Amino acid sequence: MQNIPENIQQELMQFQQLQSQYQIIVSQLQSLKLEINETEAALAELSKTENPVVYKSIGSILVKSEKADMLDDLNKKKESISIRITTIEKQEDRVKKKLEEMQKNLQKALGGQPASS
Repeated sequence: MQNIPENIQQELMQFQQLQSQYQIIVSQLQSLKLEINETEAALAELSKTENPVVYKSIGSILVKSEKADMLDDLNKKKESISIRITTIEKQEDRVKKKLEEMQKNLQKALGGQPASS
């Protein structure tokens, strides 16, 4: 990196930081998608039962609950996760576009061509 101008070195560092941020976003998105799948599976199983009393796990104990309350809680949780997924997908898209733009600029700069803004 000794032959690379300092402004290009700075841009490379920013690019690497943005790549790290992108990986974190992708990881968060995967976790949320897994969580929503688990919530949907729980909703499906809960819908199948005819018993009005169910049990939910809180830490290491099971607590008695009403099926209707549990369905309501799970639907609210699913909605909340869906909103978070939408928000993070938008963030992922913005960061990905910025990474692509920075990559083009860096390739031009490192290839000896002037980087365009």
